[in-house]
Amino acid sequence: MKLKLLLLLVIYGLYSKGQEMAHEEKKVRLGLKIGVNASLFTREVAPFDGERLRAYRNFVSYYRPSGMGGVTAQLMLTKNLSFGAEAIFNSRGMAFREPNQRVVIVDDEGNEEFAFNYFNYNIDYIEFPVMINYGFKPIDDRTMISGYVGVAPATVVNRKTKLRYEESMDGSRTKGRYETATLSSVRPFNASLLGGIQIGEMNSKKASLYGDLRLSHTLLTVFERDKTLEGDNLNTHMFTTTLAFGLKF
Repeated sequence: MKLKLLLLLVIYGLYSKGQEMAHEEKKVRLGLKIGVNASLFTREVAPFDGERLRAYRNFVSYYRPSGMGGVTAQLMLTKNLSFGAEAIFNSRGMAFREPNQRVVIVDDEGNEEFAFNYFNYNIDYIEFPVMINYGFKPIDDRTMISGYVGVAPATVVNRKTKLRYEESMDGSRTKGRYETATLSSVRPFNASLLGGIQIGEMNSKKASLYGDLRLSHTLLTVFERDKTLEGDNLNTHMFTTTLAFGLKF
């Protein structure tokens, strides 16, 4: 009888400990995130600075829309403070565009507008952001709000320019070229200061969704040189706004 009672107590103790561990808050949370970027150079660069060639005279500066995605990790330091690290593919750059008066776009409501030709600076990085996160007092017991600041070392994995002309209604190009070229003199390693805010589910015990709004600015100039061989400007930094959605496990 005593043996059975002791066995029952041991089983109950193990069960209780298992339940307690299952409900403990996780100290380390891994995750995934994916999002969209809007990037701009802080200054106009060749061939769009100063006295432009005739082919680029009507182009105006515009943000470059692009994508990002990667894996995340978060280590809880205190109840409100945590350390974050990521490894992400981050497509950034800049764009210039001009109206294409030979191609008309008609929207669902029948409104007409000219299409645009684009000159893109495509600069893709693998970034390794590290951050300090602070969790603010929640609005309710289901919503998490946190802010963070950090730095993101990065290495370039792709760099090119792309001149794209919209197709006319018959499929022909409005001008005689569609060009992709290697973008030279891009700094192979850079880093960005970043800051942002996350809003998501208040749940540290199972998978939870969140949204992430981030602003980042390169610490170093985008290009290694200040000018081209012809004397045109290459001295610029880059600013990026990112809206992402993630899942923490």
